[in-house]
Amino acid sequence: MDYKVFYRKYRPKNFNELIGQENIKEVLSNSIKLNKIAHAYIFTGPRGTGKTSTAKIFAKTLNCLHNENGISCDNCDRCKEYNESADIIEIDAASNNGVEEIRMLRDSVKIAPYNSKYKVYIIDEVHMLSNSAWNAFLKTLEEPPSHVIFILATTEINKIPDTVMSRCQRFDFSKIPNDLMQNHLKTIAEKENVTIDDEALQEIVKLSDGCLRDALGYLDQVSKLNEKVDSKLVESCFGVLTKSKMDDLFTYLLQNDKKAIDKTIDEINKSGVTPFNFINNFIEYLLDKIINEMKYVDKIRELINRLNNITIQSNQIVNPFTLIKVELISFEFNQIISREIISDEKPKEIENQTKEMKNENDNNIEKENETILDEKTDNVNEQKLKEIRINNSFYNCSKEYKTEFKIKWNEYIETLKNNNEYNLLGYIENANIEVASTNNILFSFNVESESVIFNSKLEDIENSFNTIYKTEYKFIGLSINEWKKEKDNFIKNKNKKYEYINEIENIKIEDDKVKNLAQDIFGSDIIEVR
Repeated sequence: MDYKVFYRKYRPKNFNELIGQENIKEVLSNSIKLNKIAHAYIFTGPRGTGKTSTAKIFAKTLNCLHNENGISCDNCDRCKEYNESADIIEIDAASNNGVEEIRMLRDSVKIAPYNSKYKVYIIDEVHMLSNSAWNAFLKTLEEPPSHVIFILATTEINKIPDTVMSRCQRFDFSKIPNDLMQNHLKTIAEKENVTIDDEALQEIVKLSDGCLRDALGYLDQVSKLNEKVDSKLVESCFGVLTKSKMDDLFTYLLQNDKKAIDKTIDEINKSGVTPFNFINNFIEYLLDKIINEMKYVDKIRELINRLNNITIQSNQIVNPFTLIKVELISFEFNQIISREIISDEKPKEIENQTKEMKNENDNNIEKENETILDEKTDNVNEQKLKEIRINNSFYNCSKEYKTEFKIKWNEYIETLKNNNEYNLLGYIENANIEVASTNNILFSFNVESESVIFNSKLEDIENSFNTIYKTEYKFIGLSINEWKKEKDNFIKNKNKKYEYINEIENIKIEDDKVKNLAQDIFGSDIIEVR
């Protein structure tokens, strides 16, 4: 038997075997179970998240002779032959994107299925169709014969015309969660007699960035090098930035150890890690620090902004690692942070220095307490601001407001490009417009760190935009996962009446709460909220 790569060998055969996308699986299987089948679907999301696999499973289950509760039996003739079925037609729009191809498709849909209930057309990379092809396709997509179902798959939903979107049921595929992916890879490794430790699995999962197809490809590749796979093998094979290496680098930054930073960056460079992957992975690492430890938010945010600016300039630099090195070596955490972290990392060394630092610590107690309060206040205010702006974006939101704003936003991006304002452009170019009300806009970002950076620059972005258009828009950015949660809540509570919230008055109330909390902790004579 010919060798099959892992992602083909372990392609799911039914909805039960599909990894992730639980809501989508449930809706599609229920639609079959209840015989409520739409004539056109659009599957959108990052690559390698199961769009095409789901489309093929859906098509297979639709024609299954004995499906039970919307799950294919995998034993009937239709299930066994679905890969070769004349009634399941896969089309690659990247290479079949012209008017002639669509005319041929339009003629073929009139022909009844060969031996199945439905004739299913799966059109992959559908965003590649030309404008004339879309125009030729619209009427057929709107009113196909009763035996025809279209499934359109795309990674770039923004390129799909609104006229097409309105004719399809839309399903948004998300990146596969790390825990699900890691467990799935572990199961496959056991079946293939590959010994792999958890750290190596974590590195492969991180490297794949939610794309299960990539993860299976990486596992397949390292399994051919050695039956025992560890993180060092993964690092040498793919040039990945391991967590232990990032831990070391972060510690050197806190200690302001310039020689160690210099050496570590050289090691990372020589290991084959690209500058972009280093910046992206290290920003995610720093973001985890903020989320999980809630410490040093301002300093870490500043470092993230510096690293993000390097990605904007990377095309103009021969060796971006040189600029990375300059930024990290010149960056300094304040003394309070260095002292606290080093005491965690090297308790014995700090214990010997305790007496020498005692007087300095005593003199700085008030300053340190104020710093803690500032961070606490910032965290509360940022979260409150986010909650208020999410609410205000849903308040009297409409498709018309979104369309109107989208025109301005696209013009604004072109204006920044024409004026060479690449700093601001770097913060907004990956923003997806999700909800628009009279004066509030909610954006989503596929990468969580991008939403954090966007929110840190809200004032600059709003001032720039509102100055050009003489408007008073307020923005907020959410990660893709945050957005899906808010979207689900909005759908579930569709009868909820949103009331506009004055953010200035409400954030002032939160400030008072923090002041009271601080006085309880430190005493009213020590802390003064400025």
